[in-house]
Amino acid sequence: MKLADLLISSAGCTVFGSADKDVEDLIYHSDKADSGSVFFAIEGQLTDGREYIEKAVEKGASAVVASGRLPQEIYEKVTVIETQDVRKTMAQMSAEFYGRPSERLLTIGVTGTKGKTSTTFMIRQILEAAGIKTGIIGTVYNGYDEHMEEASATTPQSKEIQKNLAEMEAAGCKAVVMEVSSQGLMHSRVDCIDFDIGVFTNISPDHIGEGEHASFEEYLMWKSMLFKKCRRAVVNCDDQRYEDIIKDANLEQVVCFGQSDRADFRSMEQKLWSERGVLGIKYELFAKKPCGDDTQREITVNIPGRFNVQNTLAAIAVCKSLGIPWSVIEETMRNIKIPGRVETVDIGRDFTVLLDYAHNGIALKSLMDSLREYDPKRLMLMFGCGGNRDRNRRFEMGKAAMETADFIIVTSDNPRREDPDKIIEDITDVMKFCDKVILAIPDRKKAIQRAIAEGRRGDIIVIAGKGHETYQIIGNETRHFDDREVILSCREDRK
Repeated sequence: MKLADLLISSAGCTVFGSADKDVEDLIYHSDKADSGSVFFAIEGQLTDGREYIEKAVEKGASAVVASGRLPQEIYEKVTVIETQDVRKTMAQMSAEFYGRPSERLLTIGVTGTKGKTSTTFMIRQILEAAGIKTGIIGTVYNGYDEHMEEASATTPQSKEIQKNLAEMEAAGCKAVVMEVSSQGLMHSRVDCIDFDIGVFTNISPDHIGEGEHASFEEYLMWKSMLFKKCRRAVVNCDDQRYEDIIKDANLEQVVCFGQSDRADFRSMEQKLWSERGVLGIKYELFAKKPCGDDTQREITVNIPGRFNVQNTLAAIAVCKSLGIPWSVIEETMRNIKIPGRVETVDIGRDFTVLLDYAHNGIALKSLMDSLREYDPKRLMLMFGCGGNRDRNRRFEMGKAAMETADFIIVTSDNPRREDPDKIIEDITDVMKFCDKVILAIPDRKKAIQRAIAEGRRGDIIVIAGKGHETYQIIGNETRHFDDREVILSCREDRK
């Protein structure tokens, strides 16, 4: 494909040099530069891509996309495309390079503070059960069928998204369901994607601080941007800001879910259930026309927590609006499994062990409050907080733990470039007057082993913070670490 063809939809760009060049790849890491590649010099939070332009050119890049004026020698060596927004231009050129696959796929985007991952997995599993081959892009995996890669970000860079979409289409996928983060929207990662349905789960203060959003209102504004890219919306009408999310969008249809009378898909009469260490919930679903057939159904969900009812309602509302039969939806919900989201890990003991990704105070308190309703003998919690992130999360999670757990172990999460002991100290500082058992064990493996060793009949043990992740970031090193593997190893260790 010629460079000129990639620039068709890229308004506001100035090209210096020839655009009659063959393009073989789009890159934003200079190490991947080669003959025929276009290098995007992204200005990031920690590094400035412009510092790597010379390296990319030396390795064979045919063109460079950058903001601002570059040294004259660069213009003499390669074609330079000047733009005010490198990320936006990368999204536009990526869409052209991969043939705009979202225009031919049923594309569903899910946004919200909580519930994005659970909702995307539920939607995908229902669509697959209905015979619709569906890809997924999000926090846990990117891919389709057995071709799944672990995700490195909730919403990948635009080039990766367009590449994934093209691969899904080529493999016969008819649909894709995608988590859409506020950062992904802010950084133009989902620009030039044709969304058929946008889903709003909820919103609360999060991702606010250095390197994220300046305020809650800014966070809300970026979340709302998804719906300007959608034809239809499925929204949580129990959330007090749901009207703000969609008010500026030009939508063909809005379907509401929740527990209020105005909901098109409404849950009532929720009942908790447990069986052989597995926890779940049942509820009565009232579904209105046109999507819900004016019907009442009993929904049984194979994962615990009242908070998951909203996620199931979102998934059901999406799938019924697409005409999926009730029998398929009900059977899928009875067998649903979501990696690292209130996931039961069976170690053959007389207590329940749950793995969950809860990594802020709101999510942790919601999780623990929901599990308390199952009336465990003790509700035990092991958790930590990530380093080089908003410090307020530490106090919020410590407070949530103190208010909800009977037995607490504080450990390391992804300390990154911070001292793990200092992070733990920040967390435990808010709990210093708490009269509950609180242990500080910096080594996460030892902390999990201790939590399992403390388990007794009728307890629920929550291993929180990392969920599906199979790594731990310590310093600048990413090491293999899987909470699930450590938990399962205790099956043999525990007599």
